[in-house]
Amino acid sequence: MKERHLFTLLSVEAAACVLFCILQRSLSGLFSTLIAFPFEQIGAGLRVLSLSGAVGNVVAIILYMLLGIIPAGIWGFLHWRKKSEPLDFMLLVISALLFVTLYYMINPGLLSTGVPGTGKWSLGSTFYSVLLGYLLIRILLYYKNAGTEKLQKGLWFLLGTVSVVLVYGIFGQELGGLLQNLETVQKGNTGIELSDGFFTFSNLTPTYVFLFLHFAVRILPYVLDIIVVFLARRLLAAMKENLYQEESVKLAEKLSHFCVWTLASTIGLGAVFNLLQLFFQSSLYQLEYVVAVPVFSLAFVLAVLLFAKYIREMQRLKEDNDLFI
Repeated sequence: MKERHLFTLLSVEAAACVLFCILQRSLSGLFSTLIAFPFEQIGAGLRVLSLSGAVGNVVAIILYMLLGIIPAGIWGFLHWRKKSEPLDFMLLVISALLFVTLYYMINPGLLSTGVPGTGKWSLGSTFYSVLLGYLLIRILLYYKNAGTEKLQKGLWFLLGTVSVVLVYGIFGQELGGLLQNLETVQKGNTGIELSDGFFTFSNLTPTYVFLFLHFAVRILPYVLDIIVVFLARRLLAAMKENLYQEESVKLAEKLSHFCVWTLASTIGLGAVFNLLQLFFQSSLYQLEYVVAVPVFSLAFVLAVLLFAKYIREMQRLKEDNDLFI
């Protein structure tokens, strides 16, 4: 997938996540949680179709059966093409789980949980955890004995997938959290408005400002990580063309320096936000402190720095070897 195609995909995903967050506030019964998408909406549609009459009920049952057997159909196709693995039997389990998920999404009143309002969330979480577990293990088995070129191609697509997850983190998870916090503050506190005839000030305004600042601090790592992904994809493309060319070395060094700057700025801005919040906390109605211990990020940055050094050393060795020959 080329960069412009990936950028288009990420833009569409961002718009879809924003739309979902808006609909979640206005149509919470139909858009209760993103993890239940699209099963919740499919279930609601099939329920309406089923209640529309005898013909609608038959059509709804047929659609329900067709949707549920999709994973099993994929297993049958792989088995027929003799490309199946023992792990692919999980597709039958996923198919059964899909039937259960859709059934309770169609009939949410039958789903009883100890914690009210978590039924659809638990169904969606369970289904996606099983599905993603199967896909990840399948990918690992596929690339277990792969060559260098195949691994590079796999990493190329994996980085694209990572960027999709990061965009969801910004416009799905964090934006949804911001809207939820704003709604909580608005409902839980009665604002006092002061006006001088030109400007209106509420005692809740500082809280709103810090909620937006907290949102900015939270999404900054996602934004910077997306840039890291694009730089890494460019580096992979250059390495595939020629590992020892100057462009590969420069891109590796650029990536390593940007990773260092990303980690430092993320930690620094989090600390600055905490200091500001501590200073203004007497006028805030909700506190959101940021405490990050980026051990894995630090390890990743050190690995990238080491990788850049290795590429530079390999280029020098190749140049020396060429001169010797």
